[in-house]
Amino acid sequence: MRPFDLVVVPPVWLITLWKLRGLRTAPLHSRALWAMWALCAISFTIGVPDVRRMIDNLVGMPSFANLPVAILSLCAATAFFEFLREVTGSTPGRLARARWPLLAASAIGLTITFLVLKRPEDDADLLTADVNAPLAGVYWTIFLTYVSGAIGGCARLVLRYGRHASPGPLRTSMRFLSGTCGFGLLYVVHRLAYVVANELGWRGLNSSAVVATSQVLLTCALLLFVLGMTWPSLAEQARRYRARRDARTIRPLWELLRSATPEVVLALPAELQRDPGLVVYRYVIEVRDSILALDGHLPPRRRAAAVELLTKAGLAGEELAVAVEAALLCFAVRAELTGAPPQNAEQTQVVGMADFGAEIAWFRRVAAMTHEPAVASAVRTLCLTAGITTDDGPPVPEPVSWAP
Repeated sequence: MRPFDLVVVPPVWLITLWKLRGLRTAPLHSRALWAMWALCAISFTIGVPDVRRMIDNLVGMPSFANLPVAILSLCAATAFFEFLREVTGSTPGRLARARWPLLAASAIGLTITFLVLKRPEDDADLLTADVNAPLAGVYWTIFLTYVSGAIGGCARLVLRYGRHASPGPLRTSMRFLSGTCGFGLLYVVHRLAYVVANELGWRGLNSSAVVATSQVLLTCALLLFVLGMTWPSLAEQARRYRARRDARTIRPLWELLRSATPEVVLALPAELQRDPGLVVYRYVIEVRDSILALDGHLPPRRRAAAVELLTKAGLAGEELAVAVEAALLCFAVRAELTGAPPQNAEQTQVVGMADFGAEIAWFRRVAAMTHEPAVASAVRTLCLTAGITTDDGPPVPEPVSWAP
C-alpha cells in the first residue's frame, strides 16, 4: 500500500464513524460535514490499488474504479461547499443555487467521456495513463472545472466570513480553512498543469511524482481542515484547563479570607459549578471584597512593619511585594477572627487591576506565598506586636460545595 493509503485512509474512516453518532438529530451543517468525510473515506478507499483492482475485476472493465473516485470527489467538494455555506449563514447565490444541476451535469459528462475514452488495460491512475489525449483532456476539464468552482466558492465564503469573525479561536479556525481552500486550489492547478502538458505533448513529467504530489496536497488540505474544525474546541479545552488550574491555586487564599469574612461569599447555583472560568471569576471578586472588608486591620504602619520584617528575611523586588501582601492578609484574618478592633479609619488597600488575567496571576502568587516560612514568621511577629493571639498557622475553613 502507498503511504497515503496507510496515513490518511484509516483516520478519515475513524472520523466518519465517530461523527455518525447523533447524526439523525444533527443540524444540516453537521450532516453536510459528515457527508464530506464519508465521501472522502469511500473515495480514498476505492483509490487503494488493491481495492481498485478488485473493483475492476468485479465490473469487468479496465480502470473502471477511476470513475467512481472522480464522481465521489465531486460530491465531496459539493458537501464541503454546502457545509461552509450553512455554517457561515450565507444566503444562496447563483453558484449555490446551481450546485446540484452542475453536479449532475458534471457526473453525467464524466461518465459519458469515460465510457468512450480509450482506457488503459491495467489499474493505472487515469491522469497519468497513456490514453487518447483529446478525450482525456475533456474528462479532466470537466472534473477540474467543477472542483475549482466548488473550492473557489468555499474560499470566497471563508474569506468573507473570516473578515467579520471575532478575534480568537473562530478567526484562527477561518485561517486554517483558508489554508484548506488554498491547498485545494493548488491541487487543481497541479493537475491542470499536467493535463495541459500532456495535451501539448510534453512528456518530461514523472507520473509517479505527479500522483505523489497530488496526495501530498490532499493530505495538507485535510490536515488543515481538521485543525480548522477542531481549533475552537481545542481552544475551549485549553481555556477550561487554565481556569481549573487558576481555581485550584487561588482557592487556598479564598478559603483563608472566607474564614474571616463569610458574608462576602455568595452561593453559586449548581448548574454554574461546571464552568471553571466562572468559579475563578467568583473567587477573584470575593477575594477583592474580603480584602476591602479586612482593610480596617491594616493601617499604613502595619505594611511598613511587614516590609521591614520580610526584607530582613532576604526577600526583595516583586517577591517582596507578594510576600508583604500575603503576610498582611494572614494578619488581617487573624485579627478579625480574634475580635481585634479595627485600627484604620480610611481605606488603604487597593484592589482590582485593569487586566483581569494579571489579577488572577497576582492572586495565585499571593496564595502560594501564604504558607512560606518567611511569611509565617512575619505574621507571628505582627500578631505579637499587635497583642493578637497566634497559633501554628491560618485557620482551616469548612469546605463549600461549589468550589471545583
